[in-house]
Amino acid sequence: NKPFGLRHFLEHSPFMGLDKEGEVQKDDTVIILIDPDMYLLRPITHDYSNERDVVIGKPKQKGRKKKVAHGVPFAQSYGMGMSWVDWPLDYITGDVNSPAKKVEKWSGRLHYPGGPPYIGTARDMHAIAVKWADFAPRLHEGYPHLLAEMYAYCVAAAHLELPHELVDSLMVSADTVGGEGWPLVDAIPDEEVCEVAMTANHEAYPIPNLIHYCQTYKMKEWFWQKRKVPKDLFTCDKPIVQGPSPDDITAALEGEEKSKMMLKRNAFVLCSTLNGVAEAMEYYKEMHCEGENVNMERTLKLTY
Repeated sequence: NKPFGLRHFLEHSPFMGLDKEGEVQKDDTVIILIDPDMYLLRPITHDYSNERDVVIGKPKQKGRKKKVAHGVPFAQSYGMGMSWVDWPLDYITGDVNSPAKKVEKWSGRLHYPGGPPYIGTARDMHAIAVKWADFAPRLHEGYPHLLAEMYAYCVAAAHLELPHELVDSLMVSADTVGGEGWPLVDAIPDEEVCEVAMTANHEAYPIPNLIHYCQTYKMKEWFWQKRKVPKDLFTCDKPIVQGPSPDDITAALEGEEKSKMMLKRNAFVLCSTLNGVAEAMEYYKEMHCEGENVNMERTLKLTY
């Protein structure tokens, strides 16, 4: 759905569309593509020149470009590797002379193992979307697994000779994985990490752009797993989700040494995500619920 949805948006949306020559209109517009399980903490922009805000792995720092432009798309770093260079690219791309075949594993790892958020000009993103939609079904035939469409994006970008600038700090997701924005979270004082997460206070401390909540997060009695969220959260009589308070997190982290970093990372996600869900539930009730059965109590604890 993702490659076809992006192509459809760029070609048929009232905000975009194609001109008479079949070229995307407003081609300087910066397009940002994220996944539905991503929770924004601060704006995603076209400019990655502020060293305070940006975490990038050392191998990718040399000569890096700092702003999105035509021919310079950006993406979040992912630990996907470069296995696709050994796949049948003649068949996947439909081109025996595809430039994707020239990409080497060692150099390619600096520009192609990326994923959402994808950021690029409309011109580049449309070119990618056309090839992505074309390549994804054929790639899936030989690799019928979860990341097939992400690998197809990598192949499309390589085929079009559009190396990406890969940024670590666009997201945090898996608490044990490198190549994400966790160094920003780790630098927040323990006693402030929950408050910063709840308020997304980027002025106080630099924070990642978003949380990609595709993992399981837990600490003491608090828990978040996207596949275990009750289906009836947005109803009038359902209690509102209860998350940890800053005092709860400070107390939980005290005395922890061996696993403090992982606990702190989980705390950041839990404070942000659970509070965000609670605020969304409150907003829903304020907009759509009336009468005595409106439950505004923050008493619902999600369980393992």
